[in-house]
Amino acid sequence: MRKIEEFYHDMGLVNILDICPSIKLDIRYATTNNFTGEILYEDCNGAFCVPELAYALSDAQLELKQLHPDYSLVIFDAARPISIQKKMYDIVKGTNKECYVANPYGEYAGGFHNYGMAVDLSIVNSKGELLPMGTDYDSFEDTAHVGNEEQLLEKGLLTQEEYSNRLFLYQLMKNHNLFPYPYEWWHYQYHQKEEDKLKFKLLDY
Repeated sequence: MRKIEEFYHDMGLVNILDICPSIKLDIRYATTNNFTGEILYEDCNGAFCVPELAYALSDAQLELKQLHPDYSLVIFDAARPISIQKKMYDIVKGTNKECYVANPYGEYAGGFHNYGMAVDLSIVNSKGELLPMGTDYDSFEDTAHVGNEEQLLEKGLLTQEEYSNRLFLYQLMKNHNLFPYPYEWWHYQYHQKEEDKLKFKLLDY
């Protein structure tokens, strides 16, 4: 077992693929295909989170497969060490993108990813192609925000397909008590309150 995996297990997290092997992975921070343009996860093997989130994702994947056998959830990011969060925050600090990256220095240090309490995801088809959602992952555009899809559709900023895919994803996640972050259609949590972080350990790695 790799060192990072041992660390996550010691922190009480589980590998999502151990719970649901059919979920796909596209861990963007293990590549340069992310907003930093850098590889931030040097030793990545899997996607980790708190057990209740992993089981909710497994249930969501099961429902998705029942509705669309050729579709699958795909994970972009899950548990994220606070050391990586600091690198990300320092890149956007003082810019109009700062609101999109959780402050690792605040009262409740970091965001829900830094406790293994959040996951970034979307849906792929049988060819591994992402369903159109209007923006790519990690978009810092208003079109990535949650709750204004009807207005975006009316303005032509979302196509009917993108609009329908977003609402389908939201409902699928909601069915399993997973709710999105207001600025990111791809970000989902089981626990919603800042004080919920106190139930878990900060991933200081």
